[in-house]
Amino acid sequence: MAIFARTIPTETNRPYQKYREQVRNDFHECCAYCLLSELVSGGRENFELDHFKPKSLPEFNHLVNDFSNLYYACHPCNHLKSNKWPTIALANNGYRFFDPCKEKFSQHFNLLPNGTWQPLTKVAQYTEEQLRLNRKHLCVIRKLLNEIATLRGVNQIDWDTPTKEAVKLILTGDIAR
Repeated sequence: MAIFARTIPTETNRPYQKYREQVRNDFHECCAYCLLSELVSGGRENFELDHFKPKSLPEFNHLVNDFSNLYYACHPCNHLKSNKWPTIALANNGYRFFDPCKEKFSQHFNLLPNGTWQPLTKVAQYTEEQLRLNRKHLCVIRKLLNEIATLRGVNQIDWDTPTKEAVKLILTGDIAR
């Protein structure tokens, strides 16, 4: 099962900006790439709509308003991804971006105790390199969340199903807050 299940928009052919709330909900207020929630990633204002297949590339410009091509991303990840897309040669050798709407995190990455995501596949290697998913602050946040979860006696974040509720539970000990 994929990390993020997508809903079907009630209206189609809308300007992509109009889908923001629905995309935000589909991604459980988490970045599609670093998987951190708004709560620990600068809040809602730090998140943007990303075109998974970059709208600025001629082969994908027809997808500019395609709901299924819109992913929720924190500003740093969206900025790093920009209009990057693997060349045909790279893609033919198995290098591409990890797609959290179609794949499980654990098929491609392993979380190490220091908060580093260890790539297990070419897909993970390419994604980690392009988006720098092991930036120091990301590793520190992941490590601290796990340490706090252990101290509180709650489950650590399951990166196959990250949610704002999981982060709230770890940080507050109470999902209702």
